[in-house]
Amino acid sequence: MLKIDIAASDGQGDVNEDAVGHHGNAAWVIDGATGIGGALLEEPSDAAWLARTANRLMAEVLAQSPVLATIEVLRTVMTRCAEALGREAVRPAQGPHELPSAAFAMVRILDGTAEFTTLADCRVAAVDDAGEARIYGVSSHEAIEAGTLQAARALLDADPAITPEALKAQLLPRLRANRQMMNREGGYWVLGTDPAAADHVWQTTIPVVPGQRFAVASDGFLRLIELFGAAHPQDLLTLSDDADRLRWLERLRALETEPDSLHRFTRVKRHDDASLVVCTWDGER
Repeated sequence: MLKIDIAASDGQGDVNEDAVGHHGNAAWVIDGATGIGGALLEEPSDAAWLARTANRLMAEVLAQSPVLATIEVLRTVMTRCAEALGREAVRPAQGPHELPSAAFAMVRILDGTAEFTTLADCRVAAVDDAGEARIYGVSSHEAIEAGTLQAARALLDADPAITPEALKAQLLPRLRANRQMMNREGGYWVLGTDPAAADHVWQTTIPVVPGQRFAVASDGFLRLIELFGAAHPQDLLTLSDDADRLRWLERLRALETEPDSLHRFTRVKRHDDASLVVCTWDGER
C-alpha cells in the first residue's frame, strides 16, 4: 500500500487555494489558480472552491472505480466540477479567464509501476533509474510564464521601489491574456471545468520497489528548489514527518520575505500557498 508520511498545505492569503489528498494507492496535490476576473461563486475564492471540490471528487471517483485509468478519472472529476459550477455559479463567466482552474500532480501505483501525472506546474519528486532524485513533470505553461516573468523583471528594473501589489496590477492585462489561453490548443492545459484537458496531461511511469518514496508538491513548495535553489529534490524525499516539513517551510517563508527577494528571485506573487505530500510504497514490486 501507499503509506502517507506527510500531507499538508500552508496558505498565505486569507484563503488557502491549495488542497492535498490521497486514496488507496494514489496521492495528489491541487493548486488552485488565483482568479483574474470577477467571482462566479458566493465563496471566498473560486480557486479554493475548485481545489476543494476536485479534491473531494478525486477521492470519490477512485473509491468507486479503483482501477479506472487516470485520464478517465480526471475526465470524470472535471466533468463533475463543471456540473457543480453550473449549479452553484451566481452568474455566467465572461470569458475563459474567469473560469476557476488549478494545477495538479499525482503519483499512483498501478501494476508494479509508479505512474506520475501532472497538469501545469505541480510536480512529483522521485529517484530515477540511475538512482538520482529528480523532479518529474512538464507543462506548456512554462513558456507562457517565462514571458510574464520577463515583463515583471522589466517593471522591477524600471521602478525598484514598486510594491508587490502595484507590480501585479501592472501585470494584470498580461495575466488576463495568459488565462484566456487556458485549455486550448496553442495554450496550456489545467485541471478545471473542461474535461478535454484530461487528454493533455503529462504522464510517465517508473518501476516501483518496496520502500520507494515520492513527494508531490505545488509550485509554491517547489520554490525552494526551482526559484530559490535552496533545496534539492532529494531533500523532499528525505522528509519523514511534519516537523521536517515545517523546518523547510520556515526557510521558504524567510526567503520570500527578504527585503530584496522580488528583485533577486523575480515572481508575480511574493508569497504562495505551499503544499506537499510525501509517501512511501510499502507493497511488493
